[in-house]
Amino acid sequence: MGLFFGKKEKKIIELFDQHLDAVDRTIEVLVELIKNLDTKPERIRELSDKVRNAETEADHIRRQVESEMYSGAFLPNFRGDLLGTVESMDRIANKAEGVADEIELQNLSVPDEILPDLVELIKKSQVTYKAVKEAAKEMFENFEKANEMILKTENYEHETDIIERNTIRKIFSLDISLAKKIQLKKLVHRIADISDTSEDVSDRIQIIIYKRKV
Repeated sequence: MGLFFGKKEKKIIELFDQHLDAVDRTIEVLVELIKNLDTKPERIRELSDKVRNAETEADHIRRQVESEMYSGAFLPNFRGDLLGTVESMDRIANKAEGVADEIELQNLSVPDEILPDLVELIKKSQVTYKAVKEAAKEMFENFEKANEMILKTENYEHETDIIERNTIRKIFSLDISLAKKIQLKKLVHRIADISDTSEDVSDRIQIIIYKRKV
């Protein structure tokens, strides 16, 4: 069961999808950044700038969505729900930018022993986002498919939690300073927060679907 839309609504859905893709690109560049943490500072700075540029593009599209929404598209209650979803999705891009900032501005060095774990963590966070992205795209027309992707989002987020805990455990087993361990632990939490926030968005989408079914 889906919904019926006019021209205004279809335009907003198109922008909504563009915003989802922009957030996806932000995470995609962050994955590349984390894969290259063992390279020169210049390369890290270049990739960090790409993350920021992608986040800026997501922000720009979010503002377009909001502007179009206030033109009167959708019923008021659904309009508010959709705006909340867009803002929540945008926070995922903000989280990705925050990770890039932490790495680049602090000139953060990562021990070789945990680099594969960080790559695994960001990749699982990316998979979690892609699941909630699909749920968001489907929530307008295909509630069953959206619910399926919401469940996958929850499962991927749980898997991310396991990787997060294992990585932190590994960090504190290394022969490095306590200050360095705490710094790396914070980075791990920031990366995993991308997945956590994706799950939060999936909860919001679930509520929207419940409302549309009533």
